[in-house]
This record gives sequence, structure tokens and C-alpha cells, in this order.
Amino acid sequence: MAKKMTGKDLVSFCRSKIGTQYVYGMKGSVMTEANYNYLKNKYGKMVWNSDRKKIGKVCVDCSGLISWACGVKLGSTQWKERAKSVNPISTIEKAPIGALVWMQGHIGVYTGMKNGYPYYIAADGSAYGVREVPLRCNKFTHWLLVNDVFEYGTEDDEVVEKCKVIIDGKEHMTERILKDGTNYIKIRDVADAIGYNITSKGNIAVLTKK
Repeated sequence: MAKKMTGKDLVSFCRSKIGTQYVYGMKGSVMTEANYNYLKNKYGKMVWNSDRKKIGKVCVDCSGLISWACGVKLGSTQWKERAKSVNPISTIEKAPIGALVWMQGHIGVYTGMKNGYPYYIAADGSAYGVREVPLRCNKFTHWLLVNDVFEYGTEDDEVVEKCKVIIDGKEHMTERILKDGTNYIKIRDVADAIGYNITSKGNIAVLTKK
């Protein structure tokens, strides 16, 4: 039985394969001329004529990238059928890192929120290979949890960064936490700009109008 891996491990594995060439029907091995001829014969136009140039290189397709990671060999439709939870893509911000993103004929892996936008990684076709890009670059319809293959965390990673916030037309620097697609601004950094003194009462922040 294939080992069970975490969603974050799945993302790490897929990121390590960024730049891998895409050929429909390949599963993460070196493509030979015999492979190419077999796949071209079997899948026709799904295998591009230009894919012949990839002979001698490691190649993979979208479902193959996931199978390569976890050892469970399924096509994109089979991954959806195996999923214990199938959710509309409009709720992607609720998904854990490593959830699968799916549309008819294609599958990828959700990698989290960056600057307020959801990202995914996938073997994204012969023109791109394995890449990590914003979710809007494709037309996924659902996100999936395949709990018998992957273990999922309950929370997204937090990203703390310096940023500018405009208050009454003036720019101010503050720190913000990006978590699950939401910006959390540090109150102390902006309290003076909005006309408040800030103190504390135990672990409670107290804002008093100046």
C-alpha cells in the first residue's frame, strides 16, 4: 500500500518538480522514443508533435504528477471519484494546503494564498510543463480532499510582511499577517494615524479616542 503523505508534503514534492516537461500519458519517468510512439498512437492529438523533442527527458502529465508523489496511480476523473470531499472552487480559501483542484480532464494541487490570491501547482500542459501560478490561470471547478491518501492540516500558513496602508489619503507603514486569504493589520501601527491611543488591559487591547 502506498504511504500516506501530508498535503504540505505533496506541495513540497510538486514544487521540486517545477520545470518538468509535460507529455500526456507520462508519469514521471524518462520518455523514450518507444514511449512517444506508443502514446502518440494511443492518444493522437493529445500528444503534440513537438513533444518528440522531449525524448530523453523526464516527463509527466497532470494526474501523473500526483501519482508520482504518492504512489497511487489514478487519472484525474478517478481522483475525483476517490475523494471523500468535493467542494466548489468558489470556496477554495477554505481548502487546506495540498487539496486537489479539479476540472474535467485536468487536475492540480492547491498551494495556498499569496498576496490575497489562491495559487496551484500542476503539470499544466505541453506548453508549460510543471508550474505554480494563480488559480485564475485555469478553469478549475472543484477542490477535493482524498483523505485515504493524504493527511491535511486545518490551517493555511501565515505570512507576515511589511506593507503600506492609506489612511485619509496618507501612506503609513505597518505589518500585516496574511492568513487564509485575509489581511490582518497590526493595530498599534495605525492607531495614531486614526486618532487613537492604544493601551492594554491584561491581554485586551484598549483604544481611546484622542
